[in-house]
Order: sequence, then C-alpha cells, then structure tokens
Amino acid sequence: MKETLTIPKIISPDLGKDYAWLREAGMQHIEQLASKIWTDYNTHDPGITILELLCWVITDLQYRCNMPMEDILASEKDNVLEMHRQFLSALNIFPNAPVTPNDYRSLFTRVEGVKNAWLQKSKQSIIANYNTQPPSLRYAAAYELPIAGKELSFELNGLYDILLDIEPEYAANLDDIKSKVVSIYQHFRNLCEDLVNIREVPTQEIVICGEIELEPQADPEDTWAMIIYAIENYLSPSIRFYTLQEMQAKGKTSDEIFEGPQFDFYDIPLTGNPIPDEAHFYKKGFVDMDEVASAALREQVRLSDIIKIIMKIPGVKLVKSLQFGFCGCDELDPFNINQILGKNEWLLCVKPGHKPVLCMTNSVINFYKDVIPVELKKLEAQVKLQGLKDAFKVDQSLKEIEDLPMPQGKYRNISNYGTMQHHLPETYGISQAGLPETASTERKALAKQLKAYLLFFDQILANYFSQLANVKELLSANSDIKRSYFNNVVKGIKGIEDIYEDAGDWENSLDWLMQQTGLDNYVERKNKFLDHLLARFSEAFNEYVFLLHRIYGEDYDHAIIQHKRNFYNDYKNMSTYRGDALDYYNKKTPAQRLLNVSGMEKRISRLLGFNHYKRQALSQLHYDIFKITPADPLSKFNWIIDQAGTGIFSGTGIHTTEIEAYEEMGLASILACNRDNYRVSLSADQSLVSIDLVDSNDAVVATANSTFPVLPGEIDSGVFSNAETAIDGYITYFTDEFRLEGMYVVEHILLRPDNTPPGGMILDTFMPLCIDVNGNYCRPLDPYSYRIAVILPGYSMRLRNKDFRKYAERMIRLETPAHILPRICFIGIDQMKEFEEQYELWLTTRIERAEPMKQVPDAQLKKFIELLEDLYTVYETGTLADCDDDTDNRNPVILGRTNLGSLEVAPENE
Repeated sequence: MKETLTIPKIISPDLGKDYAWLREAGMQHIEQLASKIWTDYNTHDPGITILELLCWVITDLQYRCNMPMEDILASEKDNVLEMHRQFLSALNIFPNAPVTPNDYRSLFTRVEGVKNAWLQKSKQSIIANYNTQPPSLRYAAAYELPIAGKELSFELNGLYDILLDIEPEYAANLDDIKSKVVSIYQHFRNLCEDLVNIREVPTQEIVICGEIELEPQADPEDTWAMIIYAIENYLSPSIRFYTLQEMQAKGKTSDEIFEGPQFDFYDIPLTGNPIPDEAHFYKKGFVDMDEVASAALREQVRLSDIIKIIMKIPGVKLVKSLQFGFCGCDELDPFNINQILGKNEWLLCVKPGHKPVLCMTNSVINFYKDVIPVELKKLEAQVKLQGLKDAFKVDQSLKEIEDLPMPQGKYRNISNYGTMQHHLPETYGISQAGLPETASTERKALAKQLKAYLLFFDQILANYFSQLANVKELLSANSDIKRSYFNNVVKGIKGIEDIYEDAGDWENSLDWLMQQTGLDNYVERKNKFLDHLLARFSEAFNEYVFLLHRIYGEDYDHAIIQHKRNFYNDYKNMSTYRGDALDYYNKKTPAQRLLNVSGMEKRISRLLGFNHYKRQALSQLHYDIFKITPADPLSKFNWIIDQAGTGIFSGTGIHTTEIEAYEEMGLASILACNRDNYRVSLSADQSLVSIDLVDSNDAVVATANSTFPVLPGEIDSGVFSNAETAIDGYITYFTDEFRLEGMYVVEHILLRPDNTPPGGMILDTFMPLCIDVNGNYCRPLDPYSYRIAVILPGYSMRLRNKDFRKYAERMIRLETPAHILPRICFIGIDQMKEFEEQYELWLTTRIERAEPMKQVPDAQLKKFIELLEDLYTVYETGTLADCDDDTDNRNPVILGRTNLGSLEVAPENE
C-alpha cells in the first residue's frame, strides 16, 4: 500500500530559527530528489545559493512570528484605542454588579455622608386559611402564628431592609442620602429581590472612663483626639478607599483588586437625565472586600479590644485603669458608673440591629505623666479630633479607581516584504542593477525565467507575512473583512511587467484567484476563530450551531457568525450585570427604557441568537401572511414585511400552507442581515435596479418591493449607489429593529401587595396558592420567593419548532440562577398582545408613581396576576392520520408537545 505523505501538525518552533538546520534539511531533500543529476552541492552552486537565501528568509519569518504578541497586534494608528477594541481591560472584565450584601455595602458607602451600611433580611410572612376555597390570604401581624389545622404560613425571601450609618454632620441631609442609596440599590437590584425599608441605624451609647499615663513628650490634646478617633472607629468602623498602588502594596492580586462592584464611577447613569456621578458616588476609590466583611454591625464590645487600641496610640505609655458600660446615668465617678451600668467588666452585648457609639457626655479619660495629672484643654482637643475626621474625609474623596495599563506593542509593519531576489549576487542578473544592455537575448530570457521561478517562492512568503500581520483581524470579533486568508504583493521586482501580466492589478488578481479556488472557507474558519475567542471566557455555541444546521442548513451560516459576534461584543455588559433585574425605580429616557431588561434576558437572548434584547412589543407585527386570493379556499399564501407601515420585502407566493409562508418569511429576515445574501439586477431597459434575497443555493427567497434608478456611469462600474444605500438601510432595519423573537421575565416578588397596614387584613390581590381544604399543597407553597415567569412568542419561526423550543427551554433553565424557579410559557399572538398591554401598564404605573416602591392599584394588580396565571404554552397542531394511510405524517401527535388537530382520512384506492 502506498504511503500517504503528510505534513506534521506539531513542529518545534525552534526549527525555523535555526538557519543551519533549515539548510541541512533542504540539502537532504535535494539529495533525495536530484542525486542522479545533481552532485555538486558546493556553496558556489546557484541552486545552493538560492536554498541558502530561502532559509534566511524563513528565519526572518520565524523571527517575526516570535515577536511579542503586543507587537504583532499593534496598529500603525490609534494603537491604544485598537488594543482596547480587541481586548477587555481589567476594569472592563473583572468587576461585577453587586451580588452579596457586602457588595451592596461597598456601593452605599460611596455616597457622601454614608459612613457604613448594612443589609438585613426583611421579615414578612403570609398566612393562608385553607378551610376556605380558594384560600384566603393575609400578611401575618407581628409575632402572629398560623392556626393549626386551619392555616399555613410561609415567609417571603429576597426582601431586604437597609440600615445606614450617617456621619453626624450630614444628619440634615438624611432624606437626600436615603434617596440616593435607594436609587443605587434599584439600579443594581438582583433578580427576585427587592427593598422594603431604609432607615438610619439606631444607636446604643457606651460610656468609657479611665486613667492613662502618657509619655513625657506626648501632647495631651493630640493623644486624646487620636484615642477617641480610634475608639469611635472600633465601635463603628468606616469603609476605607484606596488607590490602585495602595491595593497592590497590600499584596492584592488583580482579580482581588477589581473584585465586586469596582466600576468606573464616571460612567453609570442612574437616572434618565445626564448627571455627574458625584450626585451618587462621592467616593470612587478601590475597596478591600475583606475589610468590608470585617466592618459588620458590632454585636459585642470588649474592654480588652479597647485597651489594645489605646496602647497602639503614639504617646500612650500605660493604661492604668479602664471601665465601660452602657450610658444611662449622670454619675461621673468611674467606680459608681461601673457599679450601676455593668456587672461584666470585660464584655458588653449590644442590642441587635443597633450601633454602639461613644457617650461623649459621660465618658471621662484622665491623663497622667508619671504621677502628675495633666489638664486637658477640651476645646483644643475637640478641634484636633474634628481635624482628624476632616483629613480622613478629604483623603477618601481623592481616591479614584484606575485601570491596569493595557500592553502596548510597537508597530513593526510585519506585512512588509521585499523580494528576496535583490539579495542574490548581481551576476544572476535579477537584482536592481539588472543586466547590461550588451547582454544577449538568451541571457535576458534566462534572467526572466529565474525571476518567474523565484516569484513563486516570493509570493508564498509574502502571503505568509501578510497572514501574520492580519492576526489581529482574524482574532477580532469586530472585523468586517470577510476573508481568512490574506495576500501580499511582492515589492521591488525590477521588470515585473515582463513576467506578470497586468501587474498593476496584481493584488486584485490574487484575491480573485483565492475566491475562484475556494481555498478560503471564510464561514468555517471565522466560526473557529470566534469559538476560540469565546472559549477564553469558557463559552461555547456548539449545540446551538449543530441544531441550526440540522434544522435550517447552510442558510444560517452567516447568521451564526453574527450571533457569536454579538455575544462576544456584548460580553462585558452581560457578564457584569448577569444577575441583575430590571430597574422599576429610576426614571429612564426612551433609549434607556428599551434596554431596561434583566441580565438574564440579555444573556439568554444572545445565546439563543435573538437579534437584540430591547424591550419592544413582540405582538406589534411588522409583517403579514395572507392568501393571494382570499375568496379561494385553495389559494396559495404569501407574505410581506413592512417598515414604518410601508412594505419593503415580499415572498415568492408559492406556499400551499400558512406555516410554509411564515417559515420563508423568517428565513428572509435572517438572510437580510447579511450583505452577501443580496443580489441586484437590471431591468430590461437598464434604467432600474431590483433587489432580491437569495439563500445558500442562490434561490430567490424574497424581492424588495421598490426599484431604484440607475445613475449615469453606474452600469460600467457595476456599483449602483441608490440600491447600495437601500441595502444598508435594510441591513440596519433587520439587525436592530425588526424582531420576530424575544422574551419577558416577570418576577413574582414584585407582584406582592403592599403590607400596609402591616398584617391582619385579608387581601384578594395575592397570587393564588395550590392547596386543598385538607392543607395538602403543591411544592413550593410560596408563589413569590425566587419565582419568575418567562414569556416567549410560541408563534415565531424558530420557537414554534419543537427541537429549537426544547433547546431554548433547556437553555433558559441552565442560565436561570440556581436558586430561582422559572415557569416557561411559549404563548400565542393573542395572548402576547394582552400580556404586553397589561405588563407595560403595570410597569409604567410603578415607575411613574410618586413612590415607585409601592404597588400599583389593587384592581390593576389583580387583573395582571389573573392574566399571568392564565397564560399557557401553544403547540403546533398535530395530525391524527388514518391507520391505513401509508403517507409520512409530518406532524404526529406527541403528548405534551402538540395540540389535537383533525383526522385526515386517506382516499380510497381507485
């Protein structure tokens, strides 16, 4: 059996650098091929000279391949901008929207006047009386328990209260601070969570009395100020902010530095109006999340901790005595205070949910130097204490978040390649010097033959250099260059016009040759490059691609590329806000309202290849499917797509069923997103241009309803400007506006009725429970906590397909946070119209209310809940075929996947 020769896939990268190895390998190859007719392998032999020159050029190529990656990817112009276009910097990929309570706390403390903040679970329970059917529900009053054998109760999860530690000098601005904190929380609200209440944390005063011996050189007022400042920070710690350099000095790694919501706070719009970020985020430095975790609301105060803190203060020599207790008496004598306020000399337990503060009125600290009492100048000491607080505040306000520097390479013009022929000795006659005029015709012909022979190697090498220079295009999701192999014109060959026909069009000839040979399988290779980029984020589209190929064939190839590009380009936004919910609190501009959807919707929409995830009505159809002859029951079907009420594309009109027409229309909307699927043709008199959409087999799928006039000179150039402008408009419309698919996510926790007055009153605006008169219920009993409804159009081209719908449902369940239970409905067009009307009314009413955190009126809420409960999934109508019918049944009845249709009876045999 003849051995198949192959090129090994894995070759040592050091081989190309070794000129000697390349020369030796070339010599061995020459010996194998031409040993019978070529025996002189000395260095003066022209063949060996050419071999050595080729080896030298290959080492140059290898040298460029081993340049630093930032040099290979560098651009000649706007290098910094281009590097940021290709790569996500640390500030753009590491931070994430708040998820944990500590994440939220780090954001709240950025508001001016907020020293610290805490999130606490808000306790709200619902009691259901199941002896009545349907069961009657009410909020539980404080400490109320359900009646055994008659009632059940469940506690709502995902509801929080915010406690704020306000700096004393900002007490008058409490309402404004609360408003800013609520605005921040609602902007970054997690899915299926909500805010119930926000208040200032109550305090519990602690009195401290003691005697402290100072160093001889210590200033009493400075020392007192530092002691009080340190004790106050111990009782109620502040969240500190740092610069990038300070975080690195703490030994933090890059992922630790940018952990949590460490954003560029100059670029977070919290309202519909452009406002400076200072209105919300006054402190913009880095936060050490370990410090945030340790700055919890203190539950215990230990005397030993306070002694340790005091001993670290410069100027303190000895703590002679120290007592503490809760403030509540007018005694000034330390012994009497200790007798009255505390039995445990070393530990105070703070009331739950309270902040311990130092009782300055009753606390007394006496200073000594040796045995001599030192009189404290109280006014001066107070001024110095305030100076410490002001200095800390100014220092914190000056800290800002910085990005890690993006690697910037040096542009090397890697694609530059000049012919190697210039490096041969002049005696060869092919250098720039050429041959003398006296050379014979034969000598000139031989020189041209050698030029043409070497041009083959020159062209291959020039293409390699061009390919290397365009790595940044191959590995870019933004590149619009629809090719994966690149050519290069060999520069500097003297007399090229004598050996290359039409040398002026050399580059175009190379491009044409690549297209005609079909070597550049752009679609397949671009998909692989995009898969590589996505794999760097542990993302994959494999199953999605296989499914679409199986269902729709090659017509979706270009669409898949666009879906991957959309996903990759939107990755920063999707990954940062993956767990976020929609913002029903902050006012939005019209453009912001379109993008006000949950992070889950954004990610799933991209994974399922939806054009976009803007909140646009899915029931407002921009197409129509109709009978060509309405009165004829056997009439064929056609379709039309409109833009702003004007038809722009129509189908072929050869469909026997409405479903076939719909599927062609859906295919046309996909094809219309890619320029390669448009074909222009001239009218018979060459005065007008028409536009068609064609599939992968060049079959016409749709025709534009308008024709476009031909301008002078366009027939010769082959470029019709009016038609090209129209095509650009069509692509923009089908990419950004036309929508057949989308989804809605409704959070059940946002549908709970207001708990005012708290508890006791039976309400009919609760979501229904699945529970019988004996107290048996469907799990989970709670219809609110971590429950969502996912609504999709079951009538769209892909989502009506059983296989794609199954894939979509599985993807939704995989991408839904693990603690959230989704109910998925693929609804019909009539249901979608009613749902969108009620959903938009509910959402708009909440946003526009004076108190958006309050629920909508009861009647409106009840109607929306009833509508949501009545939604059901629609299926294709199945066909019950006759048992004697041998024809293939395309739509069999499958339990749980089809609606019952009619029985088709096979005609009797004639």
